[in-house]
Amino acid sequence: MRNYESEADKYFARDLTQRERAIFEGAITLGALYHQFIGVPVSRDPRILEALKSCMEACMSLQPYKEKVEVKIRSDMITGEKKHPFDYETLKGKHLDVKITSKYGGARAVLRMRYIPELDYTLMYVESITEEPSE
Repeated sequence: MRNYESEADKYFARDLTQRERAIFEGAITLGALYHQFIGVPVSRDPRILEALKSCMEACMSLQPYKEKVEVKIRSDMITGEKKHPFDYETLKGKHLDVKITSKYGGARAVLRMRYIPELDYTLMYVESITEEPSE
């Protein structure tokens, strides 16, 4: 059977650690989620928000080395209620609170994307990293 992981690994820097690779893999997913879903039409309708959340989680979970993808959409920040044909909003970074857990080798990285009011900015950052002890 073909070992796709070994084939892909040869393209990465030889001195890249498992810790760095776990962070890289999570960061790729955060960037992909942001740039693929920002701008999609949304309203406060819970059915719409749940469908979008589920879609984001399922799609982003397909990317390599993902243990968990958690998406929260902040309905309190969405203004559109679909009371008339033009009453909707487009999804913005500030509407999202995302947690991605990626695991590569013995390293697990938790990356976040969420709106930080003090910065008035949707920040992507590394929340935590753990490494399994090497034997």
